[in-house]
Order: sequence, then structure tokens, then C-alpha cells
Amino acid sequence: MAITDIVQGNGDGAPKRTGARVGWFVVIWSLSTAAFIAAASFLHLLIPK
Repeated sequence: MAITDIVQGNGDGAPKRTGARVGWFVVIWSLSTAAFIAAASFLHLLIPK
């Protein structure tokens, strides 16, 4: 199930199962956290001490 299948219109097509909703939330939160940590680490390498 692609994320574009879930985020359409006003949410009528959102999954009805709570487990699927929580799963998507955890996946998106984890990926955004990982992207933030990666960007912060990259900036840390660029800025001289």
C-alpha cells in the first residue's frame, strides 16, 4: 500500500484498521527522524570546530 493511496482527498480512502494507521505514523516518523539526524550529522561534519 503506497502512501499516495492513503493521502487522497479528505481521508475517505484512509485505512480503517487502527494498526495500519499507527504503522504508517511510525514509519513516517522514523524516516523523518532519520533524515533529520542525517542532515544534522552532515552539517556537523561541514562546520569546523
